[in-house]
Amino acid sequence: MRRAFVFSLLAGSLLSISPMVQAQQRAPDPYGEKLKGTAQQQFQEGLRAEQAGDLNQALEWFRKSNSSFRSDKNVHYKEAMTAARVGANDEAMREFRTALNLDNNFVEARNDYACFLKFNKDNEKDAMSQWKQCTLLRPNYPFPYFFMGQVYHEKGDLESAINNFETFTRLKPDNADGYKELGLCIFERCQSDDIFSAQKALELSAKYAPQNPIVHYHLGFIYSTNGDLDAGEAQFRKALMCDDRLAAAHWELARLRYLRGDLDRCQSEIAAALKVNPTYTQDKKYPNLKVPPMKTLNARCLEFKGKLGAAIDAYTELARVRGSETAYLAHIEELKKKIKLIEKTRKKKPLTYDPEEVDAFVSKGLEQYEDGDLHGAKASFERGLELNPNSLEATMNVCAVQEAEGDLNAASASNQKAIALVPEFDGAVYNYAYLLEKMNLPTDAGMMYDRFHKISGKYPYDPQHVIKLQQDLIRQQKVEESKRTRGY
Repeated sequence: MRRAFVFSLLAGSLLSISPMVQAQQRAPDPYGEKLKGTAQQQFQEGLRAEQAGDLNQALEWFRKSNSSFRSDKNVHYKEAMTAARVGANDEAMREFRTALNLDNNFVEARNDYACFLKFNKDNEKDAMSQWKQCTLLRPNYPFPYFFMGQVYHEKGDLESAINNFETFTRLKPDNADGYKELGLCIFERCQSDDIFSAQKALELSAKYAPQNPIVHYHLGFIYSTNGDLDAGEAQFRKALMCDDRLAAAHWELARLRYLRGDLDRCQSEIAAALKVNPTYTQDKKYPNLKVPPMKTLNARCLEFKGKLGAAIDAYTELARVRGSETAYLAHIEELKKKIKLIEKTRKKKPLTYDPEEVDAFVSKGLEQYEDGDLHGAKASFERGLELNPNSLEATMNVCAVQEAEGDLNAASASNQKAIALVPEFDGAVYNYAYLLEKMNLPTDAGMMYDRFHKISGKYPYDPQHVIKLQQDLIRQQKVEESKRTRGY
C-alpha cells in the first residue's frame, strides 16, 4: 500500500517564510554593515516596520535605503524577501539576483531565492539548481537539504528524499520538521521491513514538536502495527488532543477500540470522524478517508450489540451507497430471520429487565471510565450485568476495567465469557489474543490471533508481529512432535 505524504514548510510561498527558517536563518554579516547616515536610518525604519507587521511600509523603507546606498547585499536581500512576501515577484526576483551578484557566496540569500523560485514562480528546475549550489558553497548549511528532500518526496523519489532529510537532521538534530519528514518518507518506503527507522525518526519529531498531530497519528499506526495497541491508542489520543478534527485519528482509534472489544467507543469515534468536514481534511493535508468502511464497521457494531433493526437499516443504506445491494441481501435476510426468532422467543419468555436501563448503566460506566473513575465504572458495568448477565457491552467493559486495574486473570475470564456470548464478534477474539500476550503466553496468543483471522479473513495491521507469534507456535509444535517420535 503506497501512501502519499506531502508536507510543505512554506504556507503557500517562501515567504510566509517558515517559522523554522525565521528562527534559525540569518545572513552571515550584520545587516547594513556598510550603511551610514540616511541609508542606515531608512534601513532601521524598515526593520521596525517589518517587526510591527507592516510589510508594505517596510518595503518602502528598504527601497529608500537601497536608493541611498546601492552596494549593501543585505539591504537588497531584505527588499527581496519583503517584496516576495507582499507578492511583488518581479521586484523580488531582481533584488535576489542583485544580492547574489554582489556576493556569489551569499548562501542564505541563494537558499531563499531557490524557495522563491519553487514556491512563488513554480520553477522547480532552477530552484533545485540553486539549492545544489548552496550545498557546494557551504556543505554544512542545512536548509537546502530540507527543501530538496521535499521536492524529491513530491516526485516519489523516496531514496533521494530520505538521503536529504537524513543530512538535514544530522546538521540540525534539534529540528522536529526534519524528523517528521524523514519518518514519513521511511514509513512510506518501508511498509514493515524498516519500520523501526520510521518509528525512531517520528519519536524524535514528537519530542521536538509535541503539538504536531500528524506525527502522533503515524506513531500510533506504527505502534499498532508492531502489536503495541496500548501505545498506539495513546498516540491516537495525543493526536486528537492536538487537533480533534483529525478524522483519520478518530477512525484509527475506532478500529483499535473495536479490536479491543469496545463497540460503544468504536461507534463514538466513527461518528466523530464522519462529522469532520472533508474540506478541512484536504486543507490540512491530512490522510483522506473513505466513508463506506466506517459505516460498515458501525453496522457491525450495531449487529453485535443486538440492535438488529438499526443494523439492517445501516446495511441497506450501505447497499444503496455502494451500488451492490446483492452483496448485503443475504446477510440482511439472516438478520431479519434472527429478529423473528427473537420476537417469537420473547413472546414465550419475556425479558426480565429493561434493555434501555442496561444501556444507561453502560453509558454511565463509560463516562466514569473516561474520567478515570475505575471503581465507579466497574460498579456501573456490573450493575448492568446484574440486570442482563448476557450483555456483551457490559461484559467487555468489565474486562477493560479489570485490565486497567492489572487483574489480567479476571480480565481473561471476562473476555472468554464475551466470546462465548457472541462467538462471531472478532473484536473480542482479538482482544483476548492481546491479553494473552500481556500474560506472557505467546503460543496461546498466536492460536487466538489465528482464530481471529479465520473469522475476519484478514489481519487489521501488518501481520508480521502475528506471524512471528505463530512461527514460535509452529516451532514449539515441531519440538513436541519430535519428542513424541523419539520418545524423550
